[in-house]
Amino acid sequence: MSTLASGVVMVTCRLAGRPWGTTVTAFASVSADPPTVLVSLGSRTTVARAVAETQRFGVSILADEHVAVAHYGSAPRAPKFLERFVTPGDGVAGALAHLECEVSDEVQVGDHTVFFGRVRVARASRKGSPLLYHRRAYRQCLAS
Repeated sequence: MSTLASGVVMVTCRLAGRPWGTTVTAFASVSADPPTVLVSLGSRTTVARAVAETQRFGVSILADEHVAVAHYGSAPRAPKFLERFVTPGDGVAGALAHLECEVSDEVQVGDHTVFFGRVRVARASRKGSPLLYHRRAYRQCLAS
């Protein structure tokens, strides 16, 4: 699967009243009506447990300059409090877009939980190029 280029997002939630997040490439749009997305999270992760408990999550679509943020959110077994990276709405500052979602369904698949989220708020923050993940490395999109 490393040969498939993927967009990179930060899935955010609240943990003990603080913004928390994890870097994810398993994210997709499911439906335009009603607006629904999916995200696949390791079932035993802190963010998966928080999303299952609160039934809410955010998704920030990362821009190509967010490599440091992506690395921070993907560090295994490390606390991932995001105060230094987020805006008041808990989206990553400077992200291309941020979605606020409410869980509409969840499905266990192997060691992951796929959360389907009904998009309640969508904000396109700015123009720019997306951060990509390909062959186990973060990459920039080359403009044509």
